Amino acid sequence: MTANDEPLVSVLLPAYNVEEYLAKCVDSILQQTYQNFEIIIADDCSPDDSGKIADKLASKDARIKVFHHGKNMGLSAARNTGLNHASGDYITFVDSDDWIEPDYVEYLLRIIQGTDSDIAISRNFFTSRSREQVTEDRITTITPEDMLCDLLYNRIHVGVWNRMYKKSLIGNSRFRLDSLTGEGMQFNTQVVPKASKVGMGLRRVYTYNVDNETSATKKPNVRKQAYGAVATMDMIREGLKPRSKRLDDAVEYQYFTTALYALTHLIRAKAVSENRDFYKKLVRYTRSTALKTLSMETSTTQKIKSLLVAVSPTLTVSLAIFWRYGLGRKQRV
Repeated sequence: MTANDEPLVSVLLPAYNVEEYLAKCVDSILQQTYQNFEIIIADDCSPDDSGKIADKLASKDARIKVFHHGKNMGLSAARNTGLNHASGDYITFVDSDDWIEPDYVEYLLRIIQGTDSDIAISRNFFTSRSREQVTEDRITTITPEDMLCDLLYNRIHVGVWNRMYKKSLIGNSRFRLDSLTGEGMQFNTQVVPKASKVGMGLRRVYTYNVDNETSATKKPNVRKQAYGAVATMDMIREGLKPRSKRLDDAVEYQYFTTALYALTHLIRAKAVSENRDFYKKLVRYTRSTALKTLSMETSTTQKIKSLLVAVSPTLTVSLAIFWRYGLGRKQRV
């Protein structure tokens, strides 16, 4: 098979305030064992030098295409820009502060073609602090409902990175601009139900950067991460179709964990008093739903957490915050 016979893969990168990481990310793509790809960088009117760096990289390789937003429009809009300009038969998303292994594209493409699936995904990924590879890979296929349940029960990452989609499956689906957070979950619940089957592997080929202190996941933002997360779950609860009893339970569990996530950000931001009604709503909902989740497809650890939430959502969240950002941080130093 010649390069011209090989399918084109579009690698989509949103770029905003990533001047420190962008070149490394792009270089990891250029070093791929599979070379028939295009890189589409959507510069979301970044105030740093991300846009200039992207242009410089594009001047050195014709496969890199850069599109600049005239104003900051957010992550969803940047990813939509990538989708609107993608020419590939397959689409994969890479966050521009992360990086990928040399066989990332080849591995996911081999899964999607070898299993005749519409989506390929690895269940695992590296982080910038954890580099242990799995000892044995295994390629399987699952149903779209299985993948949605994996997403909604937090068994796999909810985002769009570390996976590959047939462009024909995505079609006209786009990221919703009114999703302040959880845009990956919202996109997947649009696209995954249209798949015939999903190919899944175990090998780690993607590195998620946990050391970017400017990342949106690092700092509490009540409007985006509390109100926005719940609003996104309202969209999913209303819009996910077709549905089954199994998916109804999975959606309810994700709504439950999202409410706890929102509660976490209220408490971390010390914003409970000025958001008292929202806080009370979250506490009432999580406490009343906690015991219902015990009959769902949850792990033993998840069931223990649900039991604690049934006693006190606020105390459960506060202890988790202390462990992760207080005691837990001190232990890692």
